[in-house]
Amino acid sequence: MKEDDFMKLIHYLYNDKEEIGILDNGYIKPLKVSDFDSLISSYSLDDLNALDKSITNKIKRSDVKPLAFINKPNADVICAGMNYKEHKDECVKEGVDTKDRVASVYFSKRASYIITSGDIINRHPDITRECDYEGELGVILYKDLYNGDSNQIKDSIFGYVIMNDVSARDMQRYHKQYYFAKSLDTYTVMSEVLVTKDEFDDYPNLEIKTYVNNELRQHDYTSNMIYSIEDMLEELSFGITLKKGTILSTGTPSGVGMAMEPKKFLNSGDIIRIEIEDIGILENKCE
Repeated sequence: MKEDDFMKLIHYLYNDKEEIGILDNGYIKPLKVSDFDSLISSYSLDDLNALDKSITNKIKRSDVKPLAFINKPNADVICAGMNYKEHKDECVKEGVDTKDRVASVYFSKRASYIITSGDIINRHPDITRECDYEGELGVILYKDLYNGDSNQIKDSIFGYVIMNDVSARDMQRYHKQYYFAKSLDTYTVMSEVLVTKDEFDDYPNLEIKTYVNNELRQHDYTSNMIYSIEDMLEELSFGITLKKGTILSTGTPSGVGMAMEPKKFLNSGDIIRIEIEDIGILENKCE
């Protein structure tokens, strides 16, 4: 399937109103909804596919201001840590993981407001000198999930987005945990675009690339995750009810600034571009 044939939804601001629409080769077909909750309350995935063929009204994508696909989440973002082998190895080298760990690692990020492409990442240089990037695939649920089997887990997924799990490494070391270091304002970044799950025959294997100032830093494939999307959702939902609107950020590949020689943390003016195959680009500038 060509990328232009994928069902892509976009969240945006147009004439001072939040809207969600269907992307169509540089144009947007508006839907009569303003956010994710109203979208899933109004339409099924089958409805959206039918609307894609029937809507004739279009606006130019260049005329809208992008918004994170879910910009005001109902709960903290759930994140997977050290979920690619080479990233786990570099974390062991940096002393933030152990070789003998066999369990998955989860943490959450407070994200009262999630920013998106074109927004500024505030590095918070007043409290950290080690602001770092993490390009990741994000998964969004549109059905509650508790102790689900394989079919229920797959059915609970609405689609996939690009995430940047921005992190303050010195704060991680100082507090010996992740929550504060990853929850600073603007430290959660999500693409304005979501690709619906029905565009893939199974869980997608997608190429991930992260560039800083056009230098390729991260490059991997989601098939190389240590714990798959299904593994993580099965484990988490075994004891936690994952509500509709849950955001799972599935972990980052190797190549973070913390592990480079010499270390390469983000500076004012740096531009981070994350590309995920079949979804698009998430690009932000730091200050």
